[in-house]
Amino acid sequence: MRLRALGRRAAVSLPIPELLLRYRARNLVTVFGYHRVLPRQGRDFPFSEQVISATPEEFARELAYMKVNLDVISIPELVAGLAKPSLLPRRPAVITFDDGYLDNHQFALPLLRDANLPACFFVCTRIVGTRHVPWYEAWVCCLKLSKVSRIESPFPNDPPYELDGEHLNDSIRRFRSHVRLKPWRQIPGYLQHVMDATGVNPEDHVGNGLFMSWDQVRQLKAAGMEIGGHTRTHPALSQVDDPAILRDQIEGCFNDLVSELGSTPLAFAYPFGYPEYMSEEADAEIQKAGFAVSFSFRNGFVDKRMTPRWRIPRIHASHVDDHQLFRFRTATAPLVR
Repeated sequence: MRLRALGRRAAVSLPIPELLLRYRARNLVTVFGYHRVLPRQGRDFPFSEQVISATPEEFARELAYMKVNLDVISIPELVAGLAKPSLLPRRPAVITFDDGYLDNHQFALPLLRDANLPACFFVCTRIVGTRHVPWYEAWVCCLKLSKVSRIESPFPNDPPYELDGEHLNDSIRRFRSHVRLKPWRQIPGYLQHVMDATGVNPEDHVGNGLFMSWDQVRQLKAAGMEIGGHTRTHPALSQVDDPAILRDQIEGCFNDLVSELGSTPLAFAYPFGYPEYMSEEADAEIQKAGFAVSFSFRNGFVDKRMTPRWRIPRIHASHVDDHQLFRFRTATAPLVR
């Protein structure tokens, strides 16, 4: 394992990743998936570090890398190219952001402008424009800031959660693995349990807000960025078992975007975006609502000669990577079929 890691480091010290990426990208669509762009946070950061994709400095380097090695296009250009592949450039790539965090406007937008590159921002339409802490950030905040060192699990046959420094990260991972696959209608009860057990109200820790205002979303659009749908309140869509609620989350999101932005959104991104969080019922509602393309969060490329318009995979951006590992992971990402 050590020799393999040393070999990988040696490989990325040379331009091998760039040569490999430029060769592979001729036949692929490369879509990058980001969430947050934030300066490095201290140990007292109250929300999820998992969704911090890059620091501003890292993101600037990654944009420069894309500009040299790929042909970054907009969502409308991608949609046109999926209908007629000859319209796609030699090495097509798309930049996307999920959720609509405030730092997308504060840090990502200026860097995209400086690089003169387009991106698509997928927003939850009942979360942006509010100071609300959504459920998937709220429970993380409760566990991280808990006033007690141990809480009972709200899940059947699940041991207690140890929240001291030694066990906190493992407890967060275990809680996440359970809560994302619970029926959507049960999520408020689980969240209330965690708030009561930990003595934490996440909205006491929101500071200047987590998410953009609608005016800031409109500024992204005015700057040439595409705005896409990400549901209204970020459920795992496979766990929404009421057809009316599923339709409201997807069609309602589409209608909110039309109402707030005055134009028809083209793209939708699944919350969480792995196969276990998607469903055929949601696929049908996405198409019925009027979206032209959807994205998953499966990691990898897709063949541009055979690209479907639905569940397009994306390469994950990760703040734990240094630039050499970003280059390596991008060049060696799997082909998703």
